[in-house]
Amino acid sequence: MRRLLLIAPLFLALFLVACDKDKKENPDPNPQLSEKDKILINYPWRMSDVTDLNGKTIPLNLLNTQTRAIKEVMDIQFLQNNVTKAIDQGSKQVINGGTWYLKNDDKMLDIKISGFSGEFGVVEISNSKLKLKSKMPVDKVEQETIMVFEPVIK
Repeated sequence: MRRLLLIAPLFLALFLVACDKDKKENPDPNPQLSEKDKILINYPWRMSDVTDLNGKTIPLNLLNTQTRAIKEVMDIQFLQNNVTKAIDQGSKQVINGGTWYLKNDDKMLDIKISGFSGEFGVVEISNSKLKLKSKMPVDKVEQETIMVFEPVIK
């Protein structure tokens, strides 16, 4: 009986270590979504404007080709599994894809899509607007801007 009392804590420790290891190898398949995650995945988003930090609209002809294409051609869809898709506004076909993650207490949006990658400062995420801060060429000069997106309501 005494041996059993000595061995029991050892088995308990091994069991707890095994459970902890299994938890690390098999992360929660249904992670908890933040309120901002839920807003992002509710709808596709379409760029409506690019502004300077004071809110003044930057004319489309001063933006680079990549930014104009995002505004004129693509809607961005964020999915619950951290997949993001660029969807053609006209045909609704997927033209590109990648990943997205909200980071730093939802203050940064990390997007990795070919042609639209980087960490963007989150200025606003609401049901009516998504504003992301980014550096981009404006009239061939790198400057901080705010990309404004609106939800595409079907």
